[in-house]
Amino acid sequence: MRMLLKLGAKLLAGLISSGLVPLAAAEAVPPTVCSQERLQETLGPGVKVETVAKVGVSGTRSAYCSVTGYIKRDGRIGFTLGLPEQWNRKFLFVGIGGFAGKAAPLDTGLARGYATASTDTGHTGLATQAEWALGAPAAVRNHFEVAVEMAAVTMQQATAAYYGAVPDHAYFDGCSGGGRQGLVEAQRFPDAFDGVISGAPAWSYTKLMTQFLQITQFIRQAPQSRIPPEVFGAIDREVLRQCDQADGVADGIIMDPAACRADLRKLLCRPNATAASCLTAAQLTVVERLTRPNHAQPGSGFHGIFLTGTDGRDLGWYPWYFGPPPAVPGLDLPADQSIAAQLAIEFIRDMVMNDLEYDWTSFTIAKDSATIDRVLGDLPNADDTNMSVFFRRGGKLLLWHGWADPGIPPGMSIELYERIRRDTKGPLPEPVDTSVKLFMVPGMQHCATGSGLTDFDRLSALEAWVERGETPETILATQRVDGRPARTRPLCPYPRVARFKGNGNPDEASSFECR
Repeated sequence: MRMLLKLGAKLLAGLISSGLVPLAAAEAVPPTVCSQERLQETLGPGVKVETVAKVGVSGTRSAYCSVTGYIKRDGRIGFTLGLPEQWNRKFLFVGIGGFAGKAAPLDTGLARGYATASTDTGHTGLATQAEWALGAPAAVRNHFEVAVEMAAVTMQQATAAYYGAVPDHAYFDGCSGGGRQGLVEAQRFPDAFDGVISGAPAWSYTKLMTQFLQITQFIRQAPQSRIPPEVFGAIDREVLRQCDQADGVADGIIMDPAACRADLRKLLCRPNATAASCLTAAQLTVVERLTRPNHAQPGSGFHGIFLTGTDGRDLGWYPWYFGPPPAVPGLDLPADQSIAAQLAIEFIRDMVMNDLEYDWTSFTIAKDSATIDRVLGDLPNADDTNMSVFFRRGGKLLLWHGWADPGIPPGMSIELYERIRRDTKGPLPEPVDTSVKLFMVPGMQHCATGSGLTDFDRLSALEAWVERGETPETILATQRVDGRPARTRPLCPYPRVARFKGNGNPDEASSFECR
């Protein structure tokens, strides 16, 4: 697609120089005119431009032209596009998680001068609801594959027409379902982007949803196994007591949770213990099921989650598995519903069984996985891990995942990374390791929350990688407390881990090295 854009620009230049297109005519439409009529004419009848508006300067962000509309493809694939006055000559597409239903915010890209776009993936609604998929296989295909590619192509065309120049580079940045979208682009449409950032990607989608269902069934079948939110404070303290110093410094951040599996049997309730400071045997069993699911055997593609000392904070274990989260825009869950339960029930009921009355409690992985495969095939999964075409044309893939993610198991990204390194075949201009990197983020929960190293500039790392050939060997990450920087650490490419050198300020990244 990017090749076609560039060829189109060269063709126009050739027509001008040959006199077939008068120079005056080519110059009659100046760039950066924020006009609905102009953009509609550019994009043609297959696209409806609904609103075009000039948005003023805000802070360090320049003014920009805001565009919304939809692509006519088996319904309406909604899009948003921001075209900044101070353009950096680059394009950024932002992925969206859950079941989407609205485009992602464009603020981060616009603040950096990117022409920035996103899509609702072909429907509107809450990210936790999928009733739009009932009886609508075309809408399901739009959501899982077609919408992002069509919006990316269309928005790059609009960008090129608006500025009178094809973007020098095109990047994708997404997390969770958005991370899966970035992988789909790299795997199925390898010329769409020069670089992809894929955070905590739900790439093995059907296995993730079926695991959510099995865990939800187990918890609901045994109400006494539910862990109330106040107990997680005791769990976090015990995990930190056992594992915090493994990286050489006690600071509330466990750099490598895989290297220290905390033994929570020390929290088993004794006579006269307070309920908020211990675990019953039933509660301990459910923790074991979450960290070591029965179905997560080696090679199965299923994975457990980790105890990291940050599991009782923010969107940690409790809202994901035991109860509704605090008020979060876009979630709006029923009063008794966890995040994992809501996503999994909507998936199996609306996308697979196509039946609002389907009894999801009867689902089993062994019995019903074949039905998922028959109905959806490999559409939801981004598991084509031979990335040779994308890498051969110079594409770079930056994977990242929070070690404290309670929703998408961190082991899923580790498996993905190892499979890409194993499966990518064919002649490549460089070794695979120079085209894909995985960064595991200590103390980060799902995509953003957590008490660890949640602030790091992955887009700058991708830019340096693609544009200057600087393979990222570390990314500086910051822990914030009450919104203020507290300490820094280097994020290291997996499997290396940042370790304290033994001297220097333990709150500064320079005191750590990747080993």
